[in-house]
Amino acid sequence: MAEDKSNITFNISGGNNQILPNATEANQYFYGDQFAKEALRSGAPGPEPLTDDERRLGMYVENEERLRNYVASLKACKTAAEVGQVVALMCENEPHLFEQRVAKEEFIGKLIPFLINVEKGKGVDNLRINIDKAIQERKRALRNK
Repeated sequence: MAEDKSNITFNISGGNNQILPNATEANQYFYGDQFAKEALRSGAPGPEPLTDDERRLGMYVENEERLRNYVASLKACKTAAEVGQVVALMCENEPHLFEQRVAKEEFIGKLIPFLINVEKGKGVDNLRINIDKAIQERKRALRNK
């Protein structure tokens, strides 16, 4: 009777171990949050510092994580209408943003550096129209709930 020796399990706790003779695959599993705490303690890199453009927009957003999410959403926009929807969401969630402020050229100018996928309609006037339209649509949707 032949014995199948291809399935071998090593259970090793702690330390740095590498046993890979002719391995075709390696898996690493972490259990528990103590590993994350240790990685953070050992100087693992944190988030990238904010860019100048992000800091300028950040004056309207209280939370850095939300700011990074808004920036990512703005970068993903392909049309001015999508930009309007992101700004309408920002107005709902940020106490320093309201309809009159987001309609100003000063605010809209801070959005433009992030509109990397918007090919047409990045002018201030067109963005203002789309932002106003998105805000009005969100208001109607909330009233009709």
